[in-house]
Amino acid sequence: MSFLYLKHFELDKSPFQITPDIDFFFSGSRRGGILTALLHVACHEEGIATAVAEVGSGKTLLARLMISRLPADISSVYLANPCFSRDEIISAISRDLGLPNEPATTEENLARLHQELLRRHALGLRVLLVIDEAHAMPLESLEEVRLLSNLETDRHKLVNIMLFGQPELDTLLADRRLRQVRDRVIHRFDLPALPKDEATAYIDHRLRVAGWHGGRLFTSTAMALLLKASHGRARRINLLADKSLLAAYAEGVKQVEKRHVKIACSELHADPTTGYMAGLPKWRTLLSSFALAVPMAFLAVWILGKYQAGSTIQPKRVDANATLSAPTNQVAVNDRATEPLSIPIPAVTVASAKPATPLPSQHQSEPVAARSVPDAHGNKNLSQTSEIVRRTEELLNDKGLRGFTLQLASLPSMASLAEYVGVASQHFDTSIVYAHNRTYNGKNLVAVYLGQYPTEQAARDALRDLPEPLNVNQPVIRTWVAIRQEPKP
Repeated sequence: MSFLYLKHFELDKSPFQITPDIDFFFSGSRRGGILTALLHVACHEEGIATAVAEVGSGKTLLARLMISRLPADISSVYLANPCFSRDEIISAISRDLGLPNEPATTEENLARLHQELLRRHALGLRVLLVIDEAHAMPLESLEEVRLLSNLETDRHKLVNIMLFGQPELDTLLADRRLRQVRDRVIHRFDLPALPKDEATAYIDHRLRVAGWHGGRLFTSTAMALLLKASHGRARRINLLADKSLLAAYAEGVKQVEKRHVKIACSELHADPTTGYMAGLPKWRTLLSSFALAVPMAFLAVWILGKYQAGSTIQPKRVDANATLSAPTNQVAVNDRATEPLSIPIPAVTVASAKPATPLPSQHQSEPVAARSVPDAHGNKNLSQTSEIVRRTEELLNDKGLRGFTLQLASLPSMASLAEYVGVASQHFDTSIVYAHNRTYNGKNLVAVYLGQYPTEQAARDALRDLPEPLNVNQPVIRTWVAIRQEPKP
């Protein structure tokens, strides 16, 4: 929705879109140095390198910018979808290198890929495999990547490999079954959160790239609140800044005030009361924790001593007829912690309208069914849900099913699916929605898919064009073949 305020603030393009755009790359907070190091590894080293960062920290943008700056003698294979099976990942790499997509066994595909890599090596060409969101890869697919790293001549590896992922990637590689993959990791890069001063420069940088030529667009109090609520994560900064500008535009003012950031925080359920420790040295963090822990320990010992000494503190008597009231402020905090992101609201009503009904988020700790579907649409939503499940079962029973789809979410129950469909139907035709029960990590979940696409590129285009509310659960590209092979409850 940022396009709505472009003319109002005299901007040439959207400054805070969450889609990675290499034109907006910010080299501060070690990012420029990490980019240089990644390019060096891509051009000279031979093995596996990992780049780890928290969700929304800019690792995808970093990966794409690195690929755009590779020399002409290095061909890149970029896999944005990490959910390929062991067979599919070889086929995906082969397709990106221009090999024909012919039915064959895994061994035949690997042999053809090996011959192609040897051909390129003989011509003085090299291949770099970049896998984004690698923390979500199945173990057997990572093992297949390790086998790719074994393809070599007498002196050189035929393919370099880079894995970009969240901190869970370290946990995944620590698995004993992947020790051979771990042993081949020659470099690890850590992309930090943005400290306050760097985050301020980051916001100014994006505004300047977007065409802003004026003075300070955010007041100092507005900037302080935005940085505190974002915790130094680039994507969170973008979302909060975008909605703050939208709120200022709705009021017709030319500068973002603190109240506009508060509106953005409320809409995105960002809690600015939590501490912002990005960039703080570890010893200072430990010292702060120790300084707080010592007096708390003494206080606990004193209270325990008073209790054991038989103090005069007596249990509070409660009248059986009295009405007990719940601590409403505590309930509000808990609700905020478990509530998913809201669907953005129209710009003209940002300052006054209530947030739209939120989409259920993945793996919620509290079942979505606890929040009832509105009566006016409940029967319709349940009917749509039944039709979606029936249609999906028919589709998955087709043994010749091929192609790709977008997995939008994994929900805890069919009741939550009814709510999801009721809200999401505002954004797309439910006739292209599919859903079924699946088992993932020992949990029974309801997976929601959107569309059927004949090629991975078509699926990527559809993923890129998804409405913003459907991106809250970080949708991914899936293959129907892999979906059919998943265990059912």
